[in-house]
Amino acid sequence: MPSLLRALFLVLCALLSVAALPAQSPEVRGVWVARDGLTSRNKIVQTLDQLAAANVNLVCVNVWSRGYTVHPSDVLFAACGVQQDPDYVGRDPLQEFVVEAHLRGIEVEAWFEYGFMFGWSGWYAGPTCIGPVLTANPTWIGRDVNGNTQVSDGGTGFFTWASHECPAVRQFLIDLCVEVADRYDVDGIQFDRCRYPSTSWGYDSWTTAAYQQATGQSAPGNVNNAQWKRWRADRLIAWHTAFYNAVKARRPGLRVTDAPTVMPGAYDNFLQDWPQWVVTGSLDLVYPQVYRTTASSYITTLDQQLGYLTTAQRQKVAPGIRAITGTPTSEVLAMVAADRARSLPGHVFWYAEGLYDDLPSLTAQHFQQPAAVPGRPANWRPIPTRRDDGDASTTSTPGFAVAGLPGAVNVLCRVAPATASANDKVTYIVPVPEAGLYALLVSTPGAAGYCPQAPHVVATASGPATIRTNQSTLRAGWTEVGTAWLNPGAATVEVRALPGASVIADGVALLRSRLRGGQVSAVGVGTTGSLGGAQLAALGRAGIGGTLRLQASRTAPLTPTLVGVGFAPTALPLYGGTLYVAPGLVQFLVTDLQGIAELPIAVPFTAALVGTMLWAQALANDATNPNGVSLSPGVAVVLQ
Repeated sequence: MPSLLRALFLVLCALLSVAALPAQSPEVRGVWVARDGLTSRNKIVQTLDQLAAANVNLVCVNVWSRGYTVHPSDVLFAACGVQQDPDYVGRDPLQEFVVEAHLRGIEVEAWFEYGFMFGWSGWYAGPTCIGPVLTANPTWIGRDVNGNTQVSDGGTGFFTWASHECPAVRQFLIDLCVEVADRYDVDGIQFDRCRYPSTSWGYDSWTTAAYQQATGQSAPGNVNNAQWKRWRADRLIAWHTAFYNAVKARRPGLRVTDAPTVMPGAYDNFLQDWPQWVVTGSLDLVYPQVYRTTASSYITTLDQQLGYLTTAQRQKVAPGIRAITGTPTSEVLAMVAADRARSLPGHVFWYAEGLYDDLPSLTAQHFQQPAAVPGRPANWRPIPTRRDDGDASTTSTPGFAVAGLPGAVNVLCRVAPATASANDKVTYIVPVPEAGLYALLVSTPGAAGYCPQAPHVVATASGPATIRTNQSTLRAGWTEVGTAWLNPGAATVEVRALPGASVIADGVALLRSRLRGGQVSAVGVGTTGSLGGAQLAALGRAGIGGTLRLQASRTAPLTPTLVGVGFAPTALPLYGGTLYVAPGLVQFLVTDLQGIAELPIAVPFTAALVGTMLWAQALANDATNPNGVSLSPGVAVVLQ
């Protein structure tokens, strides 16, 4: 789409949104974003601006491609000593994408595009041309009936597939998916290429040995032997079930999807019996690749796919639509109409770079109003309110001066020089629509030479807590810097000056997080002290697999402090106040030069801990208190 037309389209959509049109019925309006949509933060922003303006509500973003993860991965590093695709070193495109999509109310699925295909000779494949994982683990390589390990890419290169029956391969792929579920606030995990490259494959030693053990027979030389085909397909069904269960165990609310090829070829040619994934319950939605260039052929193929499923099971089918060169816009519109005529839950378009020309017509004829993704509670991904220094509710002390910096929100921001007082601050008032876990986002222009520990004080449900951000390395744009449990109402976020360093205050937002994190609250009152009395607050995630950070503050620098944590409450008189926790652990800390000390608590991923209560309290030396110490209020935490 020419740039002028694209700009006019965005303006038109923005004007339509102002009209406050009612939302349409829930419908998947998904788009795949491949590696070419992740080349820069600006590219991500441009892509999502266009999709949001067209009322798209789901993006499937590539995270596993050509033998590498797009994001930094400890699982990948453990397997081969490489942490991510060389194209993205120094960035985390997945985190960038999650933040920008959720700022626009768009859901994100992490799309593991390459699945069991681990290497491509045309992309950073190393001296062996098979990719880093298989280079480090050659016994993982799959083979065909003739012992070959290469699958032609249609040109002069080749792909290399991993063995589908190697236990280490099966676990590696599950671990990759679970790692993303644990670390990123994605809305779903989508696996792709859960299939064989052809029925000729499965003759590596792992697969033939597993078949021998299961059946007592050697793998047949006839690659299309019915029993041999059925066994390999059933083993993929078993893997898919294990993958589904592993993801759901980490985060039950995550949507698990897949994008298989179409039947009967999916089974006949690739041993991919995906209707059985639906039948066995290892999919929440399925996006079969009904890639046709005309509506008539699309309808024929779509109805053929639906014939494999019951009426109820069809409610999990959101077909993949080919929306690239060769498919006229009029045909794409007719395909969407065909899905709706069959009461299907939606559609997913291949892919973003080919869809832009279709967006104006799709928006005008089918996606006139926003729509929720089916199966989600109301307001699952609310668009957060952003606050910058130009908002009427934002206040500032004189130590922060207005400055114009490229990359700042609305061009202007506020800067405190190194000579500013520690009492100087910019205060943002940010609405919190419901109690829950929120990510603090900060905007910075991305300029160099600013404070490496800029204090952002957030009014959490357990009291004020400080999140320090490294403004010397943050890239321009919105960045997540921490999470906290917040009460509904209006939260304050203060950006404070730090003597000796320059601090930027540009903008803040609070993004509702769907990662595991339980309720946190303050308990009782503390005793007095020189700075108002010791304070204890909780940051991070009070969820299994997460890290809870108990932060003691409001004391003098370098103050000896005790933090007690336990699984039982109490109410005992202590030093003129009340002890609220029966401590099972007491940790000695010393506050830093800003009077802050933290105790990180890594919560094991143990399902039995869900619903468990933790209590905590801090005790700090304070000569101004008659008892020589200051006791903080308590903190109560519900693990989720």
